[in-house]
Amino acid sequence: MSVLDTDEVRRLYDRRAGSYDLLEIGFRALGFGRHQARLIEGLGLSPGDTVVDLCCGTGVNLERLSGAVGEAGTVVAVDLSEGMLREAQTRASQAGLGNIDFVQADVREFNFPAATRAVLSTFGLEMVPGYETVVARTYAALPAGGRLGLLGLKRPEGWPDWLIEAGVALTSPFGVSRDYEDFRPWVAANARFERVAYREYLASAAYSHLGRSVASGDAERSVG
Repeated sequence: MSVLDTDEVRRLYDRRAGSYDLLEIGFRALGFGRHQARLIEGLGLSPGDTVVDLCCGTGVNLERLSGAVGEAGTVVAVDLSEGMLREAQTRASQAGLGNIDFVQADVREFNFPAATRAVLSTFGLEMVPGYETVVARTYAALPAGGRLGLLGLKRPEGWPDWLIEAGVALTSPFGVSRDYEDFRPWVAANARFERVAYREYLASAAYSHLGRSVASGDAERSVG
């Protein structure tokens, strides 16, 4: 398997949408729900804020984000897959969430709302070619003090090759292959954001990164 193009990603996740949460049971059992909750808390959201969830998938972050910004705030849920967005909409409806805007878009081209205060992406950007541009556009969109939270899988340091191959096989239903090994969104985030927190999990096979925008409109850090 190689790096998937846009149409291949859309078709894959449209097919997986109905069973995606079942596929994620193992990750939740390993404590990733707790890691996501900690990351969302680190975004420092307040009632009335606008927060963007990039690669929102089936919407596992929406209830926490919605609660953090309150009825006066807005959560913008962005995903390439129509099927995943349908699942996220169902989840939001069942939870009675009325402050979610759903957007089907390639995150590399998504235009952030002017009021965006924070951006989150969990298990997303490490599968996006051009993630550096997404991080740069995020920085340019955020005000001073705005935050970016990332959580995802990474190539584990020091693992034997056979164990890495086993991990890839387990996550291959999500489109994972070794062609993504050099995708490092947290490194791109470090290059632009002031790092607030960085943690590794699963013996360095996963990470979370929280960054803060230092200055809005900084010519060296923004993209035109």
